[in-house]
Amino acid sequence: MISILKKTFKDVKANWPVHLLMYLVTVLLTILPLVFFHKILKSEVGHSMLLNELVPDFSFMVFGDFMNASWKAFKPVFWYSLGVGFVSSLVYTFFSGGVIDKLDNPKNSFSAGRFFKMSGSYFPKYFGLLCLIGILLFVFFLVSGLVYFIFVAVADGSSERGYVLWLIPPSVFLFVLMSFGLCISFYAKAFMYKEPRMTFLKAFWEAFYFVFRNKETLLYFWLLLIFGSVSLMIYLAVDKFVGMTSEFTIGLMLVLQQLFIFAKFVLKHWNYAIALHVFEAKPVVLYTELPTPLEDNLDVSNESDDKLSEAEDGF
Repeated sequence: MISILKKTFKDVKANWPVHLLMYLVTVLLTILPLVFFHKILKSEVGHSMLLNELVPDFSFMVFGDFMNASWKAFKPVFWYSLGVGFVSSLVYTFFSGGVIDKLDNPKNSFSAGRFFKMSGSYFPKYFGLLCLIGILLFVFFLVSGLVYFIFVAVADGSSERGYVLWLIPPSVFLFVLMSFGLCISFYAKAFMYKEPRMTFLKAFWEAFYFVFRNKETLLYFWLLLIFGSVSLMIYLAVDKFVGMTSEFTIGLMLVLQQLFIFAKFVLKHWNYAIALHVFEAKPVVLYTELPTPLEDNLDVSNESDDKLSEAEDGF
């Protein structure tokens, strides 16, 4: 496990242009709703001293009261943000083919032409996979909701501490199911890249069985998730220590926030690199080419000729 982590980290570190490109794409997609939000915020606040109160010492209560009073004005921003989130998922799905190709060839220099070519060629299959993963996660969510309902019914009448303890098992169950679904996405994309003749449906089931049989795939995913959680805690600790009390500290935390977003792309691409290396360590047959009817007839004809020759030799 350690050897694969070290090797894949070198591959990920060598492909920093890919991480930077995905980060810049994300910034471009998110800057429009932020500008829209800022414009509405200024018009709603007007000459109020609300922003002056929030900047030195942010109060969620004050901000919550403001959002409740101005919800109708910000409602378009909410729907616009959902639309941007959907478009962002499509954009990242489009670029996944180029990202995986670059991770599988870390020694090759970055080529924008090849990157976009590989992205476009794999996008139809990756989009189909995205729809399947969305359905799978939704089903997992419904199943987990049923499990939550059962445990809530069992915990009825318990103390507050007992109620929380009863909710731990279904929460762990939900976490494992969601992790399983996301791992399937990483490995299915790697499988389709390794075997372009695979359909997204076959890749989905092959990845499903592969992740189910190889539990270390989940361990790799959880380990990277821990790395991301640690970086988030560091960011929150620095935020609490520094405090956004001036333009300088706000700018400083903005830079740290962007570094955290960049790190999320590094971790996501690291998952792809691990999927490629785990498949190489434990290869499976991804595609079996069936013989055509013509080939079957030729085989039968050859067998008949062989039998005829044997009979003539007997005479």
